Amino acid sequence: MKAISIIASPRKNGNCSKIVETMTKTIKENGGQNTVYYVDDLNIKGCQGCGGCRNPEKPSKCVIKDDFRMIMDQFDNDADAIIFAAPNYFGEINAQGHIFMDRFYSMTKSTPNMLTGNKKAAVIFTYGATSGYYDEYINKRAKLFESIGFKLEAVLSAGEGKPNSGNADDVLKQAQEIALKLMQ
Repeated sequence: MKAISIIASPRKNGNCSKIVETMTKTIKENGGQNTVYYVDDLNIKGCQGCGGCRNPEKPSKCVIKDDFRMIMDQFDNDADAIIFAAPNYFGEINAQGHIFMDRFYSMTKSTPNMLTGNKKAAVIFTYGATSGYYDEYINKRAKLFESIGFKLEAVLSAGEGKPNSGNADDVLKQAQEIALKLMQ
């Protein structure tokens, strides 16, 4: 199994990274691979609303040739699962996570670009509020992965500043379980 992780947090030692590190270790211990990308290290532009992906006469993949296209093209070739991790700032996904997901517009059911082939997704949101506080928002955001053809396997809502705040055994155990589920 080949996974691709997208970490939208600008903090490379933050909660999102710690959770993805746990998942990567579990995946590798079970014979899989995980390539990790940080949105801050990528060249990703927001959707330009040009309509190229929806042109009824000559629809195409997103015409913006940047790192978003490169990553999503990997799912057409050989990646099996995406792990998307983003912090929740002020009740919403952070800007880096938003710009990545903004480009899903070019891959919805009304385009020829929707993913096929049983690609799986795990979505992780971290935040400082009480665990569960943002779950309605988080689950709604996670459903967007289904709109482009991923099968949403799991959503991990990690509140209370975990795992960096300490006492995160529960969150890291959930991360391990999700990684194993992606490998099935």
